[in-house]
Amino acid sequence: MNKTDLIGTWDLQRFWFTDDDGIEADPLGADAVGNLVLGGDGHYAFTMMRTGRSPYASGDLLGGTPDEKGEAAHGYVSFGGTWTFDGDAITFGITYSLFPNWVGGEQVRLTSMVGDELQLQTTGPILLAGKMHRGAARWRKL
Repeated sequence: MNKTDLIGTWDLQRFWFTDDDGIEADPLGADAVGNLVLGGDGHYAFTMMRTGRSPYASGDLLGGTPDEKGEAAHGYVSFGGTWTFDGDAITFGITYSLFPNWVGGEQVRLTSMVGDELQLQTTGPILLAGKMHRGAARWRKL
């Protein structure tokens, strides 16, 4: 696989975490949706969400109650910036992220093809809901 093979828009097939006991969990649900757009100019956008999130009662894009905002954020993952590929892994330079702790940093994801799907995996465990997990996502090119 080379960088040219990765350029394009990818549709989320599955997003999951595996704990130290080998138990898998789909934190955004089995029917999560999202896209990974890897541009030939070295920029990307990574977005996924839980389906069926509740709308804000007010209908105000910048409004919402604290509970509504919390529920909306809990079911959403988004970050973007620049990307590079070294033949084994994508390094995502993070310019923006819903999770503020990632802004200005990097996230590295190991890459592999599973049939016609791109699989991205964390290089090590990450903290999710107070417990360490390994993360993975599978994507199909559109």
